[in-house]
Amino acid sequence: MKLVTYEVGGQERIGFLLEERVVDLTLSFAAYLRKEGEPTPMRIAYTRIPPNMLEFLDGEDRSLEAAMKVFEFVKESFEQGKVPEGPNGEKIVWEGSNVRLKAPIPRPRLMVDFSTFEEHVKMSFEKLGMPVPREWYQVPVGYKMNPFSVIGTDEPIIWPSFTQLLDYELEFGICIGKRGKNIPKKKAYDHVLGYTIVNDVSARDMELIELKAMPLGPLKSKDFDNGTVMGPCIVTKDEIKDPHNLKMIARVNGEVWSEASTKDMHWKIPDLIEHLSKDQTIYPGTVLLSGTPGGGCGLHVGKFLKPGDVVEMEIEGIGVIRNQVVKP
Repeated sequence: MKLVTYEVGGQERIGFLLEERVVDLTLSFAAYLRKEGEPTPMRIAYTRIPPNMLEFLDGEDRSLEAAMKVFEFVKESFEQGKVPEGPNGEKIVWEGSNVRLKAPIPRPRLMVDFSTFEEHVKMSFEKLGMPVPREWYQVPVGYKMNPFSVIGTDEPIIWPSFTQLLDYELEFGICIGKRGKNIPKKKAYDHVLGYTIVNDVSARDMELIELKAMPLGPLKSKDFDNGTVMGPCIVTKDEIKDPHNLKMIARVNGEVWSEASTKDMHWKIPDLIEHLSKDQTIYPGTVLLSGTPGGGCGLHVGKFLKPGDVVEMEIEGIGVIRNQVVKP
C-alpha cells in the first residue's frame, strides 16, 4: 500500500494511492464499517484512522491492519465497477490531478540522516583533504535534521540567500511505524512501516565552512525552509521485497545526473535501527535517511543546480518526487 498525505479543498488528510487515484483512508474505513453493519461508522473511523499521518501511525500495528482491510475493500469495489462513497455520500475517491500531494509525513517526529554509502564518504573526506576515519566503520554516524523544512513533491525548493552552490542529494528514507527501545537487529524490521524518497538539498559552500570549522555534522547548509523533499508516498514494507536492492535515479531538467542502488549501503537498515534505539525510544513518525550514494549528488558529478531547474528523484518501487528550484 502507498500511503499519502494529500490536500483538497484546503484540508490536509491521509489516504492511499490506487492506480492514478487518491483514496481517503478515514472515510473509506467508515464506508467499510458501514458495510459491516456498524451503526456509528464515522465515530469509529475517526478514532481508529484519524485523518492525520502522525496520529494514524500512533496506532501502530492496529492502525495498519485496519488500513489494509480498507485497501482490500476499496480494491474489490473497483473490481466490481463500483466507486465507494462515505456513509453519508461523501466523496472519498479523487483523481490524482485534482488533489495536491504533501510530504507523506508533513512533520516527522524525528529525522536522522545517516551516512551509509562508503563511496560518498570517501569523496567527502577527499574534499576536506582527509582520509576516511577508521571510526566510520565502527558505528553508523549521522545528524539530526529539521522536521519543519520538509515539503512534498511539486512544491518549490526555495534558493537560500546565503549560498552560491546549491546541490541535491538522492536519498532513501526508512519510516518507523512502531515504537521501541534497544531493538536488536533481528527485530528491526518489526518497527519499519515502509519506505520513501528524500531529496536532502544542500548549500555546499556553507557546508564546507561548517565542516572545517567544527565537524559535528552540517547546520545551516542543510537547515532552511523547503530544504528537504519527501514523498511521494510511503510504500509499506510488504510491497518491497528487498529494500537493499533498489535502483535510484536523479534527473535535472529531464537529464539523468545520478544512478545508484541501495545495495551499496555499507550500513544496513537493521544497523541503523539498532544503533539509534540504544537506550533511546524511537517513535512512529521517525524517518531515517540513508545518506547519499556514490554519484548521488551534483558534487560527485561536478554540476550544481541553478534557479529554474526541475529536480526529479526516483527510487524503484516507490515513485518520483519532482520539484523546481526558485529564487525567493
